[in-house]
Amino acid sequence: MRKLNLLAILTIAALSVSVPAGYAASPTPANGQKSSFLQKMDTKRKQLYDELGLNNEQRKLLEANKDKHREQTKALFSQIHQNMDLLRQELEKNELDMQAIYKTNNELKELQAQMFDNRLERILEVRKILTPEQFKKFEEKMNKRMSHFKNRDKYGKDR
Repeated sequence: MRKLNLLAILTIAALSVSVPAGYAASPTPANGQKSSFLQKMDTKRKQLYDELGLNNEQRKLLEANKDKHREQTKALFSQIHQNMDLLRQELEKNELDMQAIYKTNNELKELQAQMFDNRLERILEVRKILTPEQFKKFEEKMNKRMSHFKNRDKYGKDR
């Protein structure tokens, strides 16, 4: 029973990490061309920049901020996946080493906390770059975009 509970926790942790992992993936496929998803994201980002009325300096700062945090996120995801593998290996053993399991679990929690810190830092940097009016407009657009996702069921259909 205890092994089953730990397996359930591992599964939930894996899902909470693997879903956002796609967003931290390499920006270009092996052939050097951007995927259609990334092309759409670039187009939407440029459209947002235009709607916010950003100058060239602001655009450069936001791109630098995005690139910096993308690299940090990729590194954190790599560490998280390594720890998930370690935890999975420990849970598959006949004799459970509870000390190793809890140690790895605590490391996973620390890495997730770093992800949240990284996200907060990214938001604070955006706030510094934008004027108060631009940031307010940015927040409104992000809230509208997020409400669209909140109003969908688990299969991606509107409720």
